Amino acid sequence: MGKFIFKISLFVTLLMGMVSGLEYIARITPNSYSYKNEYMLKNCDSINTLVLGSSHSFYGINPLYLENNSFNLANVSQDLKFDLYLLNRNIEKCKELKTVIIPISYFSLYETPLDKGNEKFRVKFYEHYMDYNDTQLNSIEKMEIYNPTILQEKVGNWFKNLIGINADYGVDSLGWATGYSVSKIDDEIEINVSKTILRHTPNEDYINENIRYLNKIAELCYTNNIRLYFITTPTLQEYYNNIDAKRWLFTTSTVNDICLKYDASYYNYLKDERFDKSDFFDADHLCHKGAEKFSKILKSDIFE
Repeated sequence: MGKFIFKISLFVTLLMGMVSGLEYIARITPNSYSYKNEYMLKNCDSINTLVLGSSHSFYGINPLYLENNSFNLANVSQDLKFDLYLLNRNIEKCKELKTVIIPISYFSLYETPLDKGNEKFRVKFYEHYMDYNDTQLNSIEKMEIYNPTILQEKVGNWFKNLIGINADYGVDSLGWATGYSVSKIDDEIEINVSKTILRHTPNEDYINENIRYLNKIAELCYTNNIRLYFITTPTLQEYYNNIDAKRWLFTTSTVNDICLKYDASYYNYLKDERFDKSDFFDADHLCHKGAEKFSKILKSDIFE
């Protein structure tokens, strides 16, 4: 009996050691969130333009082609609540900040908050790497090993560094996402668009909450004499032809009202005919070629 208990104890100890080791490796391996946090801490006082938002701006706006000292602080599925959090957290330190860019997508006003939706696991990244402390995740959900796919990627990058191979953390020096290099558009675009539209189907439960965040962002920029630009990134015709026209009209009308109230601007490129399929990674995200084109258009429209 004693040997059995010893073996069980040894197994549990080894298992806990392995879990702790994997969790440690995942925490110390650089990623988009940790990189952006460190960049802001070191360079915030010299940034002139800050890009916030979700994957549409994360992949679609390359600061390299904007004004000098621009930085992309967007991330996948980053909602208006976290845009407001990051802006609040950095605005006093960003003494030279003159411009903020916020994307407005089909789902923006109807989006289920990140900490209540299917991707709430991402909230822990803001806690681990960006000092967010209002998470409702339990102790297990806060662990990096709770998401095997992301854990595998982080451990893989850690091993690459260990053996001297440069790992790709999915973000460049100015915070722009590097993953969507070429188009994935294929003959099944109609099926893929249908799936995307279904995923983006508006949920009216959170309209007031999201509008409140949008107003707070606009008010914060207004009171700090920062020019705020709302932008809608281009999408494929197959995408914008299938969205709910009435709900999209409500979104654009709401944004235009906020612009009037807080002296902001809104540029809607949803149906911009200057973009073709070669500019898109998928139905609603730009690839590298499209991001360069779009960023240059933004520079021309906003700064010139």
